[in-house]
Amino acid sequence: MTTLELDLRSKSDWIEMFPFGVAVGASQTRMVMIFKDKAEKRVLPIWLSPMDAGIAVTQSATNKEGSPHTLALQILDGLGVRLEKCLFKEVRGHRQFAELHFTGSKKLKDLTVPADAAISFCLRAGCRFFATVDYIERSRVLEDQMISTDVMKGMDVNPRSYLN
Repeated sequence: MTTLELDLRSKSDWIEMFPFGVAVGASQTRMVMIFKDKAEKRVLPIWLSPMDAGIAVTQSATNKEGSPHTLALQILDGLGVRLEKCLFKEVRGHRQFAELHFTGSKKLKDLTVPADAAISFCLRAGCRFFATVDYIERSRVLEDQMISTDVMKGMDVNPRSYLN
């Protein structure tokens, strides 16, 4: 099995996800990066801060020179290191986490990072994204949980859930 081949046999199997777009969440203050599977049947929301969402949107620009990640990627390239894939692995409380997999160095281990902090970097690096069905399901109810537990208290919440 190569490093990009992933085991797909159960609810914890890996599904390749593709960036689809950025939208405003129900709270009107948090942005969400939408990923879809190849058949566009599964939708994965990754919640972002407005700054991270703005950077993620710029990654789709044709001129990548303006990216804040260009320098870091040039350094990694000079060291022979490449970001290979981003695995959306864990939801802890109200935070989503991803594991970044690098090739080209034995010293650089896989990194577990908040998903919102990694999205724009991963988009700029052109890596592949993967998630499990369980992660997708847990991420889809995340905003409802935040609203119901007052994590977003004081934020303008859209009472029309059918618009979300």
